[in-house]
Amino acid sequence: MSHIPETTAADPAETLENAHIELTEATDKNSRSSLSSSFVPVDNIQDAIQVIDENKQFNSAILDYISSSPDRLGLGDYRIISVFGSQSTGKSTLLNHLFNTNFDVMDEVNRQQTTKGIWLAHSPGVTHSAKSTAPDNVLVMDVEGTDGRERGEDQDFERKAALFAMSTSEVLIVNLWETQVGLYQGANMGLLKTVFEVNLSLFGKAKLRNNDHKVLLLFVIRDHLGVTPVESLARTIEQDLLKIWDNLNKPADVAHLEFSDFFDLAFHTLSHKVLQLDKFKSDVKLLGNRFVDKSDPGFLFKPFYHHDIPIEGWTMYAQSCWDQIDNNKDLDLPTQQILVAKFKCDEIASLCLEEFEEKFKAFETDAREAVSSGSAISYDDIGKVMKDINEDILEEYDSQASKYNKLVFEQKRVALTNKVNDRLGEVFGVYADHLSNSTIKDLGSSLKKKSSKFSSFQEKVATLTAASIASFVTSLTLLSLGGSLPIESQVKSLKENVNTLVAKQQVVELNNIISKSLKKINNGLSTTILDEIAKPDKNTWNRILDSFTELKNNSLSKYQAAEGYDFGLGTEAHVNDKALSTLEFKAWELFDQLIQKYISKDNLLNILKDRFDEKFRYDENGVPKLYQNAMELESSFADSKDYALEALPILSFARLSNGAEVRPKYDIRNKSLQKKYATVQLVAEEEDEDDEEPDSDAEEEDGQCFAQIVTEKEKSDVLIRFRKETDAKFVETKRSIMQLVTQIPLWVYVVIVVLGWNEFMAVLRNPFFFTLLVIFGAGGYILWQMGLLGPSMMVAQRAFDEAVAVGKTKLREILIDEPGQHGHNLGTISGNSNRRLAPLDKETDEPEVTASGDTEDN
Repeated sequence: MSHIPETTAADPAETLENAHIELTEATDKNSRSSLSSSFVPVDNIQDAIQVIDENKQFNSAILDYISSSPDRLGLGDYRIISVFGSQSTGKSTLLNHLFNTNFDVMDEVNRQQTTKGIWLAHSPGVTHSAKSTAPDNVLVMDVEGTDGRERGEDQDFERKAALFAMSTSEVLIVNLWETQVGLYQGANMGLLKTVFEVNLSLFGKAKLRNNDHKVLLLFVIRDHLGVTPVESLARTIEQDLLKIWDNLNKPADVAHLEFSDFFDLAFHTLSHKVLQLDKFKSDVKLLGNRFVDKSDPGFLFKPFYHHDIPIEGWTMYAQSCWDQIDNNKDLDLPTQQILVAKFKCDEIASLCLEEFEEKFKAFETDAREAVSSGSAISYDDIGKVMKDINEDILEEYDSQASKYNKLVFEQKRVALTNKVNDRLGEVFGVYADHLSNSTIKDLGSSLKKKSSKFSSFQEKVATLTAASIASFVTSLTLLSLGGSLPIESQVKSLKENVNTLVAKQQVVELNNIISKSLKKINNGLSTTILDEIAKPDKNTWNRILDSFTELKNNSLSKYQAAEGYDFGLGTEAHVNDKALSTLEFKAWELFDQLIQKYISKDNLLNILKDRFDEKFRYDENGVPKLYQNAMELESSFADSKDYALEALPILSFARLSNGAEVRPKYDIRNKSLQKKYATVQLVAEEEDEDDEEPDSDAEEEDGQCFAQIVTEKEKSDVLIRFRKETDAKFVETKRSIMQLVTQIPLWVYVVIVVLGWNEFMAVLRNPFFFTLLVIFGAGGYILWQMGLLGPSMMVAQRAFDEAVAVGKTKLREILIDEPGQHGHNLGTISGNSNRRLAPLDKETDEPEVTASGDTEDN
């Protein structure tokens, strides 16, 4: 893992070394700091370029600098070396001596930061004492020192610069004093721990794909006095590094990898530059040998350290690495001052939140009770209370936390504000929901009320909704803590609810319009149907259908617009179309219901009977007929029956005069269509093409089409019942004719006059009997004129015959000379009979005996 070279005496100084030392001594007096805001090389002698400035900006002109170097680099034989270490430990001086660069070095009179950011220079040659050398196309990066007083506790750039150097270099020179070995912070072990951890997170997976590549960590121990052996120093550093590695938080997929899979270690010691200058120069040459002499046992440029990409690819790779490193938050570790500020501000914020919670619980309870009770709510007063609670908490926090780091103070204040606003937002939500519900409820009531203030429903909706939303926004703004609590979502939700409410009310209004239209159609069509079925003819259904079409068109005439129909509700075209379809479907459905109502089987029988009676009982003038003979009766009966049955085919099947049957636009008996057009719905459904025309197949499945009012079976039943009732009337009428024909001979009337002459004269002379005679004569004359004389005489004859029969029965019951029967008759007459007597046998006049031996009750 590590190679520790032996420290030997240096060879005589070569020309290159002497020239470099002279150049360094000349420039030490007149050195100047690198410009922090410039990416341009310092001067033509130093020929260095700033890769990353102290503001973490990457220089995209690196490739131009490399391409324009005096010794143009090859595509694959370049080497990248970086130096890393504490500020003012001689990093730039080491690079200038070792690689003959001209980086700025520290003014020893004023110890301060020299290198700012990361600088890159092409090495004109490596200082060495070896006789055989390898090509030395070396690019050297000088990294800003760590633990500088200029940055103080801000170690963000230090971490990122160290990680950048580690990820882009083949050899990372860790420059440290001998006295720093064994220290944690002094040897930058804490910084290395963070760098190792983030390096695993960002670039660890690349190791799984390229297992051979490693980075050499070259620890250059400065001002080595030789008291402590270099092996002991190396062992201490190696133990510290392995301990750090074991304690890292490694990603799961690379947790099995070891330190040696990523890094090799090498060590070299340098004598004191001031007190042992010659020894220092010799040590530098020995270190140079390790970079250029491949035969040296400690040769450092191993093939697996190289990135195996051309130099132009390395510049792109370096920029990509820096972008990942700069955007990684794991390197943004806070300073001690910030840590204290965070801790104290968090503590103060927690105390403020506890105080806030006490006030908030009571406030929340009051809010929920006020909403549930339905009492009047003053949103202005509630908004002021919420604002006071919020301001009191923030003022308490400001008074205690403002003395800490301003950035942390402000960040924690924002977090505290968000927490307070979130809690207050819960109460805000309670009131917002209550306000939204009450707004919707009030708007719904206003839309349902009839008002003469508005010319149309559309104007009413626009006015009331605008007022409701404006009132809602005004009240909600009072609760929003001056805009801290967003109200956009509540306003959006309210608008959606308002649109839904308006849409529902529009549907209600549409359905009301349809109901009113159907009521008008019902009234007019009922009258037409009743008039037409009373006297049906071949044009009956033409007139009924024309009346139906006219009534339907008249009900929609006031809603007709230039294109289609507009009901004045602000509804969309597809909703209006659905309303028209619903009205038309329900109108045809109403048409069918009225037909079935007025032309049912029983009503059809009554219609036929009325037509028969109209023809059979009355003449053309409406006078009741009195048939004198059977021939006249039979002729009238046949004509009357034919006249009545003429209406049966007309009323049993709706057929126009041209023979075409009445067919609606929709299959009104289709269950799915009945459900679809029950009412106008919020979302207009697309009508099927099959709905446009009647579905004959569906009608056949139902067994009865629209035009067929009564079925053949029902029509047969009507005919049977009609014939029975008309035949009964015929028989009854014929009997009356027969009774009238059986007259008393005229000579009987002559005998009655002769024998009853005295009685007639007595009646004429007696005013009472004369009056009765006049009354009976007038009544008889009236009955004769009305054709009711015959029926009246027949009724009187039947009443007389019935009275005679009853009289004979009673007389027989009294005169029969049987004790039992006589007693039974007397008991029956008096109503006191408690037992029934067996009837007498007709032959023996004895009571009949039943099979059981008892007499049968009468």
